[in-house]
Amino acid sequence: MLRHLILAAALTLLASAANAQRETFENVNAWFSWFGDIEIDPKWSIDFDASLRRSGPVDEQGQFLWRASLRRNLGANVRVAVGYAGSDTRPYGKLPIAFRTPEHRIFEQLQLLHRAGRVQFTHRYRFEQRWNGRVAVVGGDTAVQNWVRTSRLRYLARATVPLQGTTLEPREWFVNVANEVMLNFGANINQNVFDQNRTQLTVGRRLTSDVRLEVGYMDHLVLRPSGRQVERNHTIMTTLTTAFRLPGHSR
Repeated sequence: MLRHLILAAALTLLASAANAQRETFENVNAWFSWFGDIEIDPKWSIDFDASLRRSGPVDEQGQFLWRASLRRNLGANVRVAVGYAGSDTRPYGKLPIAFRTPEHRIFEQLQLLHRAGRVQFTHRYRFEQRWNGRVAVVGGDTAVQNWVRTSRLRYLARATVPLQGTTLEPREWFVNVANEVMLNFGANINQNVFDQNRTQLTVGRRLTSDVRLEVGYMDHLVLRPSGRQVERNHTIMTTLTTAFRLPGHSR
């Protein structure tokens, strides 16, 4: 499946390059994110995250996104989840959208984990059903006129490397290297089958057994719906990850 996703992304980019002259617009952004989970028991968890995304790097509102899901552990290295996400995107940067865009989405997810030596690998497959609000001016004010349904497939590969031993213990440092590709498909897709690619490098510290803090850089490419305009965002990332266990059981 990974080979198919990479091949599809490469072919889409080549086809787009052959059919149109693309123009690139570059921004400097900053993302502030919080990821958390509430462990109900060893098999079930509630995951959630919120992300405040600014541009300039912090002068303009970009997007606020929130997400929650119910996760089940099928084994030590296999996890499945279903969830909901919502976002509100504002005009920002050198290629601003015309109006703010609200979005609702539901998603299904498969996550696979494995280790090679001291490196922990994560593979995440996420299938999203999205409803984007089309906003227009009505009576001198903006309002959503209709909701457009699209679908998207995302694949994330991440490697976590402890810097002070073979495992990541409290008060130790680590490095995360990740790449995520996103592909659109189905009805209402114009020229942007390839949607986004995010390449990340972060350095973090496990402050306690349940709290991690990371800072780093993401090269974020977005192909606009026309297929002729590319948004490249040089993004500074700050991420806090927390975990909480309900009383009555331990990991």
